[in-house]
Amino acid sequence: MESELLIICCGNLYSSDDAVGMHVARKLKEMKLPPEVKVIEAGTPGLNLLDLWEGVHKVIIVDAVSSGSRPGTIHVFDGKSLPPRDFLPLCLHGFNVIDAIMLSASLNSLPDDLRIVGVEILTEDAYYEGLSEQVAAAVAPACERVLEEAKKMLRVGG
Repeated sequence: MESELLIICCGNLYSSDDAVGMHVARKLKEMKLPPEVKVIEAGTPGLNLLDLWEGVHKVIIVDAVSSGSRPGTIHVFDGKSLPPRDFLPLCLHGFNVIDAIMLSASLNSLPDDLRIVGVEILTEDAYYEGLSEQVAAAVAPACERVLEEAKKMLRVGG
C-alpha cells in the first residue's frame, strides 16, 4: 500500500541536538503505526526533500529548530505559515527545509497538507553524538505531537 502520510525526519547524528529528528524517527518506528503512515530517516536531505515527497499529498517534517525558545520546546508550523529560514539548520550546499519548501511551492509541487514539527535545540556541536538532556527529554513528547498531527491530517479527506 502506498503511504497516505509521509513523516520525514531530518537531522545529523553527528551534530548533537541537530539529530533530534532522527531520534524521533527511530522512536516512531518502534510504535505500531497505521499502514498508511510511513516514517523516513532522511538525514540532511536538502533539495532531495522534493523527491522524497513526490506524489504524496500529506507530509510531516520533523527537524531541529533554533528560534531562541527554551530547549525542548515543540513548535508546529504548516506549509502556509513557515518559520523564518534561519530557524532551521542548514544542510547540504546551504539549503535547508525552508528553502526546499519554498522551491517546491514555486514549482507547484508542494504536498497539499504539509506540517513541520520542530524541536528547539540547545546546541549543534559538530562531531558530537548524543542529545542534550533537554532535547532528549523532548523526543517522546515530539513523537506524541507528530502522532496528533498525523491523526488530524488523516481525518481530513482521509
